[in-house]
Amino acid sequence: MTTTLTQQEVEKRVALLKRLKATLAQQREKFQAYLQVLDAEKVSIEGDAVDTLRAQVELEEGLVVEIHAIQRVIDPLEAVLHQSYQGSTDDEVADLRISLDALRSKVSERSRENRGLLSRSMDALERDIVRVSPQVRGRNAYAAARASSSLVDITT
Repeated sequence: MTTTLTQQEVEKRVALLKRLKATLAQQREKFQAYLQVLDAEKVSIEGDAVDTLRAQVELEEGLVVEIHAIQRVIDPLEAVLHQSYQGSTDDEVADLRISLDALRSKVSERSRENRGLLSRSMDALERDIVRVSPQVRGRNAYAAARASSSLVDITT
C-alpha cells in the first residue's frame, strides 16, 4: 500500500525536519563548547588555578543546563517525526545523531578524566594541609603550657 503525501503534508514534514536539524546542530555546538570548557578545566586543574577553575565550572553548569533544555526540544520533535512518518529517515538527521553521540562520548570521557585529576589534586591538597597543620601533631601550638597546682597548702 503506497501512500502519497499531499503538498501540505510534505511542507509539514520539511518544516519538522528543518527544525529538528537546526536543533540537533545547536546541540552539537553546545557539546563542542562543553568540550572546550572541559579542556580548559583540565589545564586549570593541572595548574592549580582555582579562580579560573571556578569560573569554568560555572560556565560548564550553564552549558549543561542549555544542553538539557535543547534535548527537551529534540525528544518531542523526534517522536512526532517517527510517529508521523514511520520508516522514513533523513540521512542528514542520522549523521547529526551519530555526530552528537560521538560528542557525548567525548564529553563523558573528558569529564571523567577531569574528575580524576581534580580528585588527585584535592587529595594532594589534603595531605599538604595535614602535614602543615599544628593541630594534627597532637598539641595545640597556641596553647601555652600552664603550671597548675595540684595540692593546696592549708597549714598557716
